[in-house]
Amino acid sequence: MFGTRKFLTPLALALLASSGTQAQTAPSPNLLAVQQTRPVAEPASPGAPRAMAINWDQAQADARRQGAVNSAPVAAARLAPEMPRPSNREAAEVANTRLPVLVPNMAVLNASPPPTVLLFPRPDFYTLSISGDGLVIEIFGTRLAHAVAPDALTARQLRATGPDALRVSATEYGQVADFNRYGAAYSVTLECDNPQGDPRCADDVLVRRLARSLVIAAGSPGEGG
Repeated sequence: MFGTRKFLTPLALALLASSGTQAQTAPSPNLLAVQQTRPVAEPASPGAPRAMAINWDQAQADARRQGAVNSAPVAAARLAPEMPRPSNREAAEVANTRLPVLVPNMAVLNASPPPTVLLFPRPDFYTLSISGDGLVIEIFGTRLAHAVAPDALTARQLRATGPDALRVSATEYGQVADFNRYGAAYSVTLECDNPQGDPRCADDVLVRRLARSLVIAAGSPGEGG
C-alpha cells in the first residue's frame, strides 16, 4: 500500500523521535577509546523497529483544548462536521491505533464536490488519504522508530524546524510537511496532477495550513496504557 517514496520522510522523523530518548555524552578528547570501552546499545533497524512511548497526558490536554473530542485519548472519534469522514471499512480499526490520530480541518480545502476519504489504521501507524479535484492529501503518523541518530550533530539537524515547528520541502509531485508530536512522527503530503501549474502544490501555503489545522480525532494507549 505504501511505496518507498512515501516512507522516506516519516522514517526520518521516527529517527528523531527515538533520538530524543538517548542519553547525550559530552565530547571526549579520545573518542576511539570511549567507543572501545563504553557499551553500545543495539540500535533499531528497519527489520526490528522500536515502538516509542507516547505522551498521552499531553495528547489528552491538547484534545480537550482543541475541542476535537469530549474525552481523550479515545478509541473512536467523535467527528465534528469539518473533520474528514472515511468511507472504507478498515477505518473502524482505528480503535486499535496506539498513537494520537491527527486529521485536518476539511474547511481548509474548500473542496466541491467533497473528496474521497480513506483511513488505513494499524496499531503503530496510520494513513489518511483524501483525494479529489486533481489533488491527493496523505496524513501519515507512526510511533515506530527504525533507527537512532548516529551522533549529536545529526540529532540537532533533525530537530531543526521552521517557526511553526514544521519541516517543509518540495517534492516531484507537490509538497510535504514533517513534524514530531507526542513522541510520534507525522507527515502531511500533497500531490497534484499538475504539480508545477497547480498553486496548491507549487508552493507550501496549503500544506502548512493543513498541518496547522490537524486535531486529534482518535487514538488510545490500550489496556494498561
